[in-house]
Amino acid sequence: MRKEIRLNGLPVVSGWGMGAAYFVGRAVQPSSTVTIARQDVGDEIMRFNEIREKAKKSYHQLTVDNGGSSTIDASILNIYQHILDDPAFIGQVVETISTKMYDLETSIRMVSEDFIKRFESSGTAYFKERSSDMVEVCEKLISYLYEDDGRTKTFIGPVVLIVLRSFTPSDILSYDKAKIKAVITTSGGKTSHAAILARSYSIPVISGVVNISDSIRPGDPVLVDAEKGVVYVRPTVTVLSRYKKTGIDEEVVNNLKAKWRRPVYTTDGVQIEVLANISLPDDIVEANDYGADGIGLVRTEYLLSNRKEMPSEDLQYEYYHRILDKVGKRHCVIRLMDIGGDKIPQFFDMPAEFNPFMGWRAIRIFLERKDLFETQVAAILKAGVGYNYSIMVPMVTTLQEWLEAKTFIVQVARKIGIPVPRLGVLFEVPLAILEMNTFMREIDFASVGTNDLIQYLSAADRNNAKVNYLYNPVEPAFLRIIRNTIKCANDNGMSLSICGEMAGNPMHTVLLVGLGLKRFSVIPRNIPLIKEIIANVSYAEAAESTSHIDAIESTEDMAHWLKTLNRRLLGNVLQQLPISVDV
Repeated sequence: MRKEIRLNGLPVVSGWGMGAAYFVGRAVQPSSTVTIARQDVGDEIMRFNEIREKAKKSYHQLTVDNGGSSTIDASILNIYQHILDDPAFIGQVVETISTKMYDLETSIRMVSEDFIKRFESSGTAYFKERSSDMVEVCEKLISYLYEDDGRTKTFIGPVVLIVLRSFTPSDILSYDKAKIKAVITTSGGKTSHAAILARSYSIPVISGVVNISDSIRPGDPVLVDAEKGVVYVRPTVTVLSRYKKTGIDEEVVNNLKAKWRRPVYTTDGVQIEVLANISLPDDIVEANDYGADGIGLVRTEYLLSNRKEMPSEDLQYEYYHRILDKVGKRHCVIRLMDIGGDKIPQFFDMPAEFNPFMGWRAIRIFLERKDLFETQVAAILKAGVGYNYSIMVPMVTTLQEWLEAKTFIVQVARKIGIPVPRLGVLFEVPLAILEMNTFMREIDFASVGTNDLIQYLSAADRNNAKVNYLYNPVEPAFLRIIRNTIKCANDNGMSLSICGEMAGNPMHTVLLVGLGLKRFSVIPRNIPLIKEIIANVSYAEAAESTSHIDAIESTEDMAHWLKTLNRRLLGNVLQQLPISVDV
């Protein structure tokens, strides 16, 4: 038994979890087993035959290209092709899929490991050399599997995902989220889209961990403490016993959930809406359970995760209809796909960009690719018949850009004979938010995406843990922009919500209420916490208290002032909630 190793990183999503190490995308080493449903057995066997043929053609082409060169021994390439046609190898893989219900990747690895062990235990040099050939063939076959088939994979037991690159949303959506107990990644910031997704599913994340491959082997038991930024590889009994005594008081959480399945008002009678941000139809159940007053943001681009091609209008229709049907009579804001940045579909041919977050993205793609734009809009319009919904457009920069998008949506609605729903803008580009007043006559509602807005204002990449210190929602200049934005909307009688991570931080609730915000849109599990705070604060007192923020000049002073404000207006309320008290 190897000794316990302790690694350090940066907490991205708080919490702790434990499971077997699973290296995302690693083809050369064994990992936790992944199971499939009985109806998928035939598909997996068919895929096995397909990738064997691809590998054989690849080796044959190498033989042809090599010609008379001695760079690659043709006899070795022939051995690879013979292994791929070996009835024993093929039979064992098929049997493992059929009887043990393992997915193709797991089956190939298990059978290959069995062959390698037998080769290495043989007494002849020839067969011992075949073990390296088996490794080559195994790697070759698995390399073809990462043209994802769109199905969500599950695990036999709990896992900790190990991501040896920047953490992306697909790293979560490709697998059964219930089995993912934590994520360790080399890079990724607190407000990256992947981190936001992990937070919404209560999956702890630690970033910036170095020497991962040297310290963790696939299948190793790993305990992640994302409160302190510590990873325990092969944790001792002492460490395990300590963590089993910690955790959130589930009784407190359940009591809050039961209490706040109803609207919330401040102590002086002002109603504040607390909506949910969701990504998938199944998230609506959780949003309802946590007491969402409606859905403030549907991230539709996650429909594209793990797909080989752009989903058809019919498929998109089913997706949106499932969401709206579960939302029922409450309001639902559907955001058009924000493709780009760290949300690039595997099938989408994106140009190489030095900074994709500031490049060809979201509405910029749709205005150029009107075919994609029309497909999504038509599907939403048809799915929305009879429901209370709105369409929100992300990454709008100029009024002219918005008018072009709005005109196109209206044209699509007229073409299919369906009324135009309320249309609004997600303000997240500095140029647009600074000129927000010019949009007022042309939009029906507005939302502020604080995550990207802070990124662009601070020139700090939201995925880069090294510049997280610049990414601060209590920066005085940023708060003044937020205050002016809320005031602009309120003065124009415009409905406005904030759907970024700032709104979901309970430590910012009193501040935002004081700035005049009456609509929050947050991850479902934070809804009862936000409502509990709102119910214990006076709207008028919060407004008076925040009227002096112009006098605060530094981020440090603002953070100190905010802590003092929360203590003064809330008393011991925060200490009684299952949250980490930090701004």
